[in-house]
Amino acid sequence: MYKIGDLARKFHISRSAILYYDQLGLLKPAERAHNNYRIYGQAEVVKLERILFYRESGISLRDVQKLLEVENSGKTGILMERLNKIQMEIKNLKNQEKLVLDVLKEEVAMGNSIFSSSKAWTEMLVKLGYEKQDWLNWHREFERDNPEGHVHFLKNLNMEDDEIEHLLALIK
Repeated sequence: MYKIGDLARKFHISRSAILYYDQLGLLKPAERAHNNYRIYGQAEVVKLERILFYRESGISLRDVQKLLEVENSGKTGILMERLNKIQMEIKNLKNQEKLVLDVLKEEVAMGNSIFSSSKAWTEMLVKLGYEKQDWLNWHREFERDNPEGHVHFLKNLNMEDDEIEHLLALIK
């Protein structure tokens, strides 16, 4: 049996979160002790694990309530809706990332950038999660759309002519 403080420590959440879940009807105590303390059993521990899992997945408390109430087959719609929202957020973030990269690319092309070497540029792409094939594809698109601008960009990254030729050979 667990008191609120025990659950809070076990799950690394605040007491007020547990009280709020109780207030919303998401997590009711199994019983009340003689001193009116809320007491939670193993079933409530499992339920709290599910609540926290759903919350970590970005599901609203309103939808968590629905998920806890429906049978397994009824969860699919709510979970698919959340998955669709996540996919849209990723798409929007990728679009924003592309726009920011385009601005950075223009800054390099104009010589007004902190990226003074191809190594610094590549390290930034790697930190963004780009793998070698991804940044080669990025250079390939740049070369296809604006060959002169691409070479100018590479020169502003202080690449030597032989390095530029090597990169251009890789992306052809």
